[in-house]
Formats: sequence, structure tokens, C-alpha cells
Amino acid sequence: MAKNKNDELNQAGDPNARLITSAEDKTKAGKWFERALELGERRQFDYAIEYYVNGLEFWPDAVEEGCKPLHGCGVARRQTGGKKPGFKDTMKRSTTDKDPKRAFVNALWLFGHDPENFAYIEGVARNASRLHAEDAAKWAGGVALKALESTPKASAKQFLQLVKLFEELGDRAAERGESGFGVGVYQLGIDALNNCRRRSAKDRTIENALRDLSTKLTILRGRFKDGESYRESMVDGEEQKGLHDEQRSVQTDERLNELITTAEKNYQENPDQAGVLTKLVNLLCRREHDDEEVRAIGLLVNEYKRTSDYRWKQMADNIRMKQLRRQERQLKKAGDHEGGKKLQVNRLRFELKVFKERLDRYPTDNRVKFEYGVRCFEAGRFDDAIPLFQAARVDPKNRTVCGLYLGRCFFRKGYNSQAIAALQEAIEDHPFKDDDLAKSMLYWLGQAQEADGNVDDCKKTYGNILQMDYNYRDVRARLKALGAGD
Repeated sequence: MAKNKNDELNQAGDPNARLITSAEDKTKAGKWFERALELGERRQFDYAIEYYVNGLEFWPDAVEEGCKPLHGCGVARRQTGGKKPGFKDTMKRSTTDKDPKRAFVNALWLFGHDPENFAYIEGVARNASRLHAEDAAKWAGGVALKALESTPKASAKQFLQLVKLFEELGDRAAERGESGFGVGVYQLGIDALNNCRRRSAKDRTIENALRDLSTKLTILRGRFKDGESYRESMVDGEEQKGLHDEQRSVQTDERLNELITTAEKNYQENPDQAGVLTKLVNLLCRREHDDEEVRAIGLLVNEYKRTSDYRWKQMADNIRMKQLRRQERQLKKAGDHEGGKKLQVNRLRFELKVFKERLDRYPTDNRVKFEYGVRCFEAGRFDDAIPLFQAARVDPKNRTVCGLYLGRCFFRKGYNSQAIAALQEAIEDHPFKDDDLAKSMLYWLGQAQEADGNVDDCKKTYGNILQMDYNYRDVRARLKALGAGD
């Protein structure tokens, strides 16, 4: 099998070569990203961040699959009251570790928990560059630049840190012959310098740096002078544009149609390349149009039948589950509650079938047990759900939420003492005492205590919720019914 050019460069110790991620590691990362996406959709942001970071450890250059969703989860977490990293977190997770991979992973974790902190953003960019994860470094550098541009008191030193990063990325790209990428990062560096110059107009250091970087950009843009080289330059530019457009979350319909047509042609020419099919499927699902998603599902099902590789069926089922949930929301939002309920039943029936099948295939996978348990709970099958959650809680990342579901299952079965014990244990284990999960566990603990006749304990539990969130659900009404405040 022919080696990838960059593999050969890496093996030869080329200081300009990109980081190469094996297909095996990309597959491993994909499993982490898939689970992270599900957790994010459930608003379990702390867990989602952990999973994205774990996936990026395998595939550091996964910008669309890992970096951007991690950023989104971090922002959503902070908006819902998630705490910033503490002193112990920063001491435990050094972004200047001698091992660039460890430093990169540490920076990602800190960035996910405080996405507006420039030091953490810059740490991601700097360590991605140390790894030669060029796409991740460029993306993180762009995020850092936007953060500085919106900060009135940003220092010249901070801007110049980014300029150095962009210049290093551009220099390596120029040596590799990646003119499109190099032009892009040099331009980011010039943007940073121009912004810095507006704030420090008399700083000659900035003027000199701007002159030098502009010269590099001009040379790279004009490198190809003869016809053949110019055509190669244009091809490289078109490839970079296509890659950029594929990765954008929003395109015009016309441009997306072009990308889909190109991806379909590529798939027809390379039907055995898994990445080609994955790219086509992702593009077909971009607009969330039912007909395009059905085409994607059909391609995946056919690939599963052809290869017996179960991951293709998993991808197809994931698209269908997401599609059904979207349709259900749309019906309820439009006021068609009867239609929404019917679709909810069909959706739940389908999801129960999917996760039962996955559990049969992967009987020791605690993540699958958890997901199957959630569907059993939603279907009112509490006797089936309880052992699933009891088994799944050995996974530390799902332990707390499994405790919540166990408590609710016992409560619905009328086993109030067991519900109280399960919820108290989960509350004690949960590291955050005032997030949505903590409030939900306290709410159901209060209900179990109320049903068990523990009125004083119940009043105390509901009172703790009010101290965190005065308008949480119907807690005030419940306390009033118990005679509190009279």
C-alpha cells in the first residue's frame, strides 16, 4: 500500500509535516464524539465536554467533529451557571507540560469549562501547533483573535503571541507547499497586527512585524509564476475553498448542492473509502431535510448490507432517531399535540428497538445500558430500567444521572425509601451542588420524602431548592401545601 506523503515526512522527522491521525484512531475518536453529541443534546454539558476532550486526544485535528462542538458545549455550560475551573484544576492540568499531547488535552479541558478565558484558548492553539495539528491550531487561533478583538483592554503582547502562532503555521504550510492554508493563516496574523496597531499606533515593533509578515504573504501569493505552477496554485486554492465550505455549518443552498454533487461523484469513484461515504452523509444531513436524510439513511443501510459493518447501521439509526425527535418537536410547537403524541410513541418504539439491538451486540457496554434504560424509563418500563441503571452506574461519567433515574424509578414503583436512598447517594456523589442536575435530584428527593411522610425532611429539601432557584418548577406551591411559611 502506498504511503501518505505526510507519513513519509513524519517518519523522516520533517519539522514542517502535519500531524497524521490513523484511521483506527479516527474511529475511536468518532465513538467519543458521537456520545458527546448525545450528552450535549441532553444538556449534560460537563459529561459532553469530557467526551469531546477524550475524542480529541485520539484525533487532535478534528475541528468540525470535536473542537467546535466542544466550544459550543462550553458556552452553553457557562450560560447555564457552570462553574469555572478552580485553582486545583489549573494546577492539575498544566498547559505547559513537556508532553505536547498532554498539554493540549489539559488546555482543551480548561477551555471547555471556561471558553472565554484567553489563556485557555491560547493554550489550545499553542499546543495544537506544538503537535502540528495545523487545522486545530488555526481554528483555535481564530477563536483567540476574536476574543481579543472584543476585549478593549487586550494587550499588545497578547496580539503578538497570536501573530507568532499564525506566522509559524504559515511558514510550515509554505514549506509543505500548502499555499492556500499558508495564505489564510498569514492573513489572520496581519489582521491581528492591524487590530493591535489601531490600539498602539506609535509602536514601531508592530509596524516592523506587519511589514515582515506582509512580505511573506506577498511572496507566498506570488510564488507560482509559470502557467503550470499557476494552475496548481489555483487547484490548491479551490481545494482549500471546498474543504472550508464542507466544514462550514452554514452555506447557501446552491453551494451546498455543489458540495453534495461533488461528494456523490467522489463516492461513486471511491465506494470502498469509509471517509468518502461519511462526508457525503454529513452533507446530506446538513440542512435537516427529510428527503436528504432518507437518502443518507439508504446509503448507510446499503453499506451495512454490503460490508456487515455495524457502525453503518448505527449511523443510519442515529439519523432516524434525530429525525423523529425533530418531527415530534415541530408538531408540538405547531400545536398538534395529538400528532406529536402519536409520533412520540412511534419514536420511542423505534428507539427501544435500536438500543435493545445494540445491547444484544455489546452486552458489556455501560453507555448502551444507560441509553436503553432511559428509553425504558420513558416507556414506563421501570422493572426493566432499574437493573440497567444499576449496571450502568459503574461508569463514573454516568453515575450521578443513573442515580437520579434509579430514584425516579423506585418512586414511580412506590418504593419511597429506596428512592430516597438512591437520590441521597447521587446528590452526595455529584460534584456540583447548584446546577440543573443537582436541582432535579433534590426535587425528586423532596417528592419521595413527601410521599414517605417525612414532612420535615421534605420541607428542608424544597427549601434548599428555593435558595438556589426561587422559581424552580412547582416547589413554592408544594411548600405552601405543606404549611411552610404559615
